[in-house]
Amino acid sequence: MIAELENLTDSQVRYVAKLLKGADSVSQLVSELEERMVERPECPHCHSSLINRHGKVNKMQRYRCKNCGKTFVATTATPLARLRYKELWIDYIRCMLDSKALRKCADECGINLKTSFRWRHRFLALPSVLKATKLEGIIEADETLFPYSEKGSKQLTRQPRKRGMKAKKRGRSKEDWVPVLTVRDRAKNTYEAILPNITTTALHQELAGKLEKDSVLCSDGYKPYIALSAKNDLIHKRLDVAGGVQVIDKVFHIQNVNAYHSRLKAWIGRFHGVATKYLDHYLGWFRYMDTPENLNENKLFSIQQQLMGT
Repeated sequence: MIAELENLTDSQVRYVAKLLKGADSVSQLVSELEERMVERPECPHCHSSLINRHGKVNKMQRYRCKNCGKTFVATTATPLARLRYKELWIDYIRCMLDSKALRKCADECGINLKTSFRWRHRFLALPSVLKATKLEGIIEADETLFPYSEKGSKQLTRQPRKRGMKAKKRGRSKEDWVPVLTVRDRAKNTYEAILPNITTTALHQELAGKLEKDSVLCSDGYKPYIALSAKNDLIHKRLDVAGGVQVIDKVFHIQNVNAYHSRLKAWIGRFHGVATKYLDHYLGWFRYMDTPENLNENKLFSIQQQLMGT
């Protein structure tokens, strides 16, 4: 039996370790979830802190709000609401931190592929909205393009194309490409947005209040950034990359944001195409993982305990 242990997968080794410790993983997980209600009691419906214990359901403490009278548990209105197999949540989060494909996650955790898909996008709901709210100092801005994709859809809005076929139109056609704006300062604070068009109006609406005055905005020769800098009282450093001007005064460049795009494209390539309607989730996933200290299952699990929309 000891010799056979060497042939176990990582998930099987963790399962055996749990059995040897004699610990009930579900009870430990429930206790961790309910710590939030002890430290910061809050009704997910009306956000009142006046709550009472109100029995139990599925091993979890149920609460009742004195203000609105509604009952709830610790996972209500969080990404974990109504998800089953609590004992597998941490294992699945480990798979996500390893950037594994849906089928690989399903195989390692012993769950259905549809369940794996549902869990992935539940767990990515909050990381996708974790973006920088303030950018200052030297700010780099640039856009990148992702192919428009209806991967997984049963009804396509256009005729299907074989992989590798050329686009019908030249340039940045809406039918073929999805522009993603990336704004990043030297402190590695990053803001991303999927925009229909990179225009002056779209940039101003998306970045309103997010760029500190008197900061330096570095961009390529795309004209909308000129008007954006004027409206937000920014010092604009325009780099003529096509003309060979990639750095100004040895300080002002867009190499950090371009390197970020390179890492993003290389990482997202392992999924062999991402549906456009879920692209924002994958951008948030990479943005979260691009910070080394975030590569911890406990930290990502704690994010899932936050109320949606708060």
